[in-house]
Amino acid sequence: MAAPQHKWVWGDLLARFTIPGEPAAKGNSREIVQFGGRAALRKGDKALAFESTAGLHVPKWEEPYDGDVAVSLRIYYASRRPDLDGSLVYDALQNRTTWIGKGEERKARVEKRLIVNDRQIRLKHEEGFVDPARPRVEVAVYKATLVLAGAA
Repeated sequence: MAAPQHKWVWGDLLARFTIPGEPAAKGNSREIVQFGGRAALRKGDKALAFESTAGLHVPKWEEPYDGDVAVSLRIYYASRRPDLDGSLVYDALQNRTTWIGKGEERKARVEKRLIVNDRQIRLKHEEGFVDPARPRVEVAVYKATLVLAGAA
């Protein structure tokens, strides 16, 4: 007898919004920099700029949703050249922690966004389009539910 099959299904809409600009492909947007005499990777300038813009448009919730989610992205690029990659958008949906101060005075500041962590994303749908006049990302975030396939 075959093992039961599970699948994720789209649930209630949590949020719908648009981020202007186009995301850089995460894998192609890293650069090597020197920190204290050692090499490290950091996000490139285009990725950092998009991340900053995205942070202005992602809904901020007093209590971010902590359940499983499904995300639909319609990415409009300025040309056909970029890879279809929504990774930076998924990063922008989650709470963001920044560190303030140094040494024992160092404290974490959490900016609450739509979801707690992008590991909650269980179902993704990405489409790529070209709109040279208005590159953007249309985002829709839904609750996601795991069901037994074939169950009513």
